[in-house]
Amino acid sequence: MKKNKIYTLVAAVVTLSISCTFDYGEPKQVQNTGNATVVPVTVPANKVFTHPGLLHTESDFSRMKTNVEAGNQPWLSGWQKLIDNSHSSANYTMQGPVVNLIRGGNSTEVPLPDNYSTAFNDAAGAYQNAIVWKVTGNAANANKAIQILNAWAATCTSIIGNSNKALGAGLYGYQFANAAEIMRGYSGWAAADFNTFKQWMRNVWYPVSKDFIDTHYNTCISHYWANWDLCNIASIMSIAVLTDDVPMYTFAIDYLMTGNGNGQLLKTINHIHAKSGNDDIDLGQIQESGRDQGHALLCMGLMGTIAQMAGNQGEDIWGYNDNMILKGAEYLAKYNYARLDVPFTSYTNCANVTHATVANDASRGNIRPIWERIRSHYVTKQRKAARYTVMAADMHSAEGGGGDYGPNSGGFDDLGFGTLLYTQ
Repeated sequence: MKKNKIYTLVAAVVTLSISCTFDYGEPKQVQNTGNATVVPVTVPANKVFTHPGLLHTESDFSRMKTNVEAGNQPWLSGWQKLIDNSHSSANYTMQGPVVNLIRGGNSTEVPLPDNYSTAFNDAAGAYQNAIVWKVTGNAANANKAIQILNAWAATCTSIIGNSNKALGAGLYGYQFANAAEIMRGYSGWAAADFNTFKQWMRNVWYPVSKDFIDTHYNTCISHYWANWDLCNIASIMSIAVLTDDVPMYTFAIDYLMTGNGNGQLLKTINHIHAKSGNDDIDLGQIQESGRDQGHALLCMGLMGTIAQMAGNQGEDIWGYNDNMILKGAEYLAKYNYARLDVPFTSYTNCANVTHATVANDASRGNIRPIWERIRSHYVTKQRKAARYTVMAADMHSAEGGGGDYGPNSGGFDDLGFGTLLYTQ
């Protein structure tokens, strides 16, 4: 993902106080700009977490294993896509770790160059090896995942850069946490090392994400595009589940409901358009649809990630506001893959800047491995009609992951492999 912002800014350097005890605070209430009858998703005070329970549960792994061993399609094609990726090999060569992870380097704040490709490659390596281990039981893959996770936790002490450091904390934070959540049941991961890893996530990753969500670096509240909020909420949620932190998890869910920034779901999907004759359902315009399609699709991938993780813990983000995420998916898939026009309501931010009056065709048709997760939940499990989502999932099957969509950061934004991981 490029280092784009809504308009040029010079970010303040934020000094973070690192502690094992955190004041999560409460998301500020905002005027509900959506349907006044929307029922918010809430977290019970006596919440108990399911493990593993971020993107995948134990029953998910059982389904994958059964279908791969039986040679069933499309799981077998999805499995082949995974094992063909060099990041999934037990012989994967780590790109890091680094002491100071830099995203937003070559800047006034941090003159040193970026090195965040080390994180997105190694997070992909840990995650993919973890998946291979769960399907095959191969200890070499498990040990590779643990090697990566332990090395980063023992070495990396900070995430630095200009404002773009928040993107690093958000995107790679949720990815490292997901790899660790899968590996938490591995007998070869020493309890002391697992505890060190959890503290590393709390002490290095969480404060950067929480600081961004709390302050938006002192800009007006809709200055940052929705993906900035969403990736940091994904990271906070992932760290909360990994570390069994109910207040942290509750903060993330509450922010999706009532947060001030564009990561509040009623702002991420900022307009619902009535369906036309060739639509199955109403269409949900994404806040970044007027910016470019790559970033709009990134938002959809992050919403799917968040909804999947929350759903595995019992909170139904998928169904929130009459399945609004599906409406957003249909909007994006119709425009990007059916190549049909979509309605558009212009978006003006808090600086009174109107960014577009039509959906922007820049990077139209961008390929991201985000569609099978959406189809499997809404179409296969919920039996919803969603012709454009089905089209998108079919077009991109079998889905790959980090390393299959080019060497740059955008190809690693989603952990991917939906054909194997989510097909029901």
